[in-house]
Amino acid sequence: MKKYIFPPVLILLIFFSWMNVLGNPDKDAAKYEEYIGKAELNEKNTAYITAAEYYAQAAEYTEDNAEIYLLAAENYKKCGEGNLFLKYSRLAAQKAPENDRPWVMMAEFCLERGEAGKAVNLLKEVPSSASTEKISELIADAESRFHKGYKSFSDSKGFYGDYCAVFDGNFWGILDAEGRYQIIPEYDDAGAYSPDEDIIPVCREGKWFFINTDNQVRYVPSEKYTWLGSFGSGLAPFCCGGKYGYTDLEGNEKAEYFDYAGPFSEGVAAVQRDGKWALVNAELEFITGFEYDEISADRYGFCVHGGVICAVKDGKNVYIDVSGEETKSERPYLCNLRPVKFGEFMGYENKQGDIVIDAYFDEVTDFSENGRAMVKEDGVWKMISLDVYE
Repeated sequence: MKKYIFPPVLILLIFFSWMNVLGNPDKDAAKYEEYIGKAELNEKNTAYITAAEYYAQAAEYTEDNAEIYLLAAENYKKCGEGNLFLKYSRLAAQKAPENDRPWVMMAEFCLERGEAGKAVNLLKEVPSSASTEKISELIADAESRFHKGYKSFSDSKGFYGDYCAVFDGNFWGILDAEGRYQIIPEYDDAGAYSPDEDIIPVCREGKWFFINTDNQVRYVPSEKYTWLGSFGSGLAPFCCGGKYGYTDLEGNEKAEYFDYAGPFSEGVAAVQRDGKWALVNAELEFITGFEYDEISADRYGFCVHGGVICAVKDGKNVYIDVSGEETKSERPYLCNLRPVKFGEFMGYENKQGDIVIDAYFDEVTDFSENGRAMVKEDGVWKMISLDVYE
């Protein structure tokens, strides 16, 4: 067998390479202190995303890093990075299997988001070494919420697309099509989701701005606005000084002011002036005159549903299409259903006039394209799914 003889210089290079691989304790300690210092400074300055990144880097330079991973997780949560919060909480749980804190944090996070089913599955993973009385309480809480089904709300504006604004009695948030919080309630008001730009208008302490579905601020228009409507067709309505207009996302306002201006849906919006109503298109051209006593709109301000606008003219109900022409069409059937009232209660009927969902609700909204609607029963609002009735 052929023998290989390594020269002394090569042996020394290999030795020093292995020393670098094994790490330099003094250098590691210095790096750890550097990253911890930067993390704490950024956390103090509320730069949570930067603080989280530094905590994550610091964790790589110490063996006792479960607590550091938790600090990273907490800061990721503060800046709305839910997936990274869960990732670093899990890393902490792996490093300290006897500690219940990472599991408690993850379960409470899921429950805050209305994801009771996810919390139940998560808590099933807790090892016996971390199973405490607090974990048992969370399991009972999560299972009770999960088996009760969808949450109840004090108020709701209904679904628009895949999302719905809901009020928990204190604040407004956004619900997704599975009945889970996309945005937990923390705003004084909230509008409809715009898929064009992935934004939602919200209000906090009198200030209106747009957030995305990760609850990150995307656009902040003029602070003079006392109301900001949902974005669509390149424009969002606003109120300033008691008058209404339209703005794009760069703050360019349109000169036309109204007594009211609604958001665009299907390229049409309703506007009011001197007690009369008209319809405009996305170029703010009038497609009708101010000839209507009333134009029906939902809680978001949208007047078009299924290509039809319901209005009142000279005391009579009329229907208008998106070109501004009056039509014989009536209130549309969305998902082949529309609300119907019998006595004091409401339900849903199909095109054949059959009652598909019995009339025992106080109030209802139209179904959205995803087969979801909000109904009010016994003073509270709940989400219903069309799948249940098919």
